[in-house]
Amino acid sequence: MNRRDNPKSKILITGANGFIGSHLLLHFSMLNDFQVSGMVRETSDLFRLTGGSYDLRYASLNDPLDDILQGFDVVIHTAARSSDWGGYDSFSRTNVEGTLNLVQAAVTGGVERFIHFSSTVIYGFAGNRLTGEDRPPSPFRNPYCLTKVIAEREILKYRDRLRLIILRPSNVFGPGDLTTTYPLFKALRKGMPCFPAGGRHLTSPCYIDNLVTATELAIRSDCLSGDAFNISDGNDIPWREFLARIAGELGVPAPRFPVPSALLRPAAWGLEKLYTLFHSSNPPAITPYRIAQVVNDYSFSIKKAKRLLGYLPPTSTEEGVRRSVEWFNEYSNQ
Repeated sequence: MNRRDNPKSKILITGANGFIGSHLLLHFSMLNDFQVSGMVRETSDLFRLTGGSYDLRYASLNDPLDDILQGFDVVIHTAARSSDWGGYDSFSRTNVEGTLNLVQAAVTGGVERFIHFSSTVIYGFAGNRLTGEDRPPSPFRNPYCLTKVIAEREILKYRDRLRLIILRPSNVFGPGDLTTTYPLFKALRKGMPCFPAGGRHLTSPCYIDNLVTATELAIRSDCLSGDAFNISDGNDIPWREFLARIAGELGVPAPRFPVPSALLRPAAWGLEKLYTLFHSSNPPAITPYRIAQVVNDYSFSIKKAKRLLGYLPPTSTEEGVRRSVEWFNEYSNQ
């Protein structure tokens, strides 16, 4: 069914207070053909939720959700435990059990379309050069990566009972991101001196507005249930170039000195073992996950999204960096 035929599709967005979810909530609430609700936990910080017209439903992914999902046409599932640190059970409870609970409630409630946010981490960090969706999952040995693969596999069992579309964004950045964008920009402003592995390996930036555009196209598309799509800015670049662009917008020197991966890998594994031994709830400055992603090429093809969704990223990486630095400067001065 083409969503253009439905003037008031009802959308529920999980994780609506998060970085990605809040951008989606604002975007869809400003379109005339959607009626939008966000699902958040009772304890959620709602500081990102300003502007737009929507209502909020309070629930956790692991709560009974049949009543919450009644009457919705579309569910956009962004809520997840997303970190490179923590025990497997906590990731599994949210990313696998919570996702399954949600999709089962969606089927019971008669939801027609389910947009599941996965990630390009499912392909692993063994080196990706324009990796397409046909590459089998090969996740890094990390609870987040492993549970994102399992979640995809399990929800695909429901693709005959509702229209299921999987989006696999790459390295998402932009205003409001306190997990990656803000710490990275802060480190550069303080004078980050080094490029891991010389900064020569490819990264795959995905500016948040481009991901929002891809999500709307997925809702309006007639692609097959179970289809998966890589989403990025479509111009994967070396880390040194990406960081230099950010540094240039910040008005600070770019990193100059290379640090060999032969030093970084054992240091990251050693720190992980030490922090795990002492049951630290906070990660070390470098983790095997973080190092693996920057000392290998991490590049993905978006040809399928272009062909089947009509996805053409509207915002360049350069413009995304400029807008993100503008937000960073304002946020830092608050």
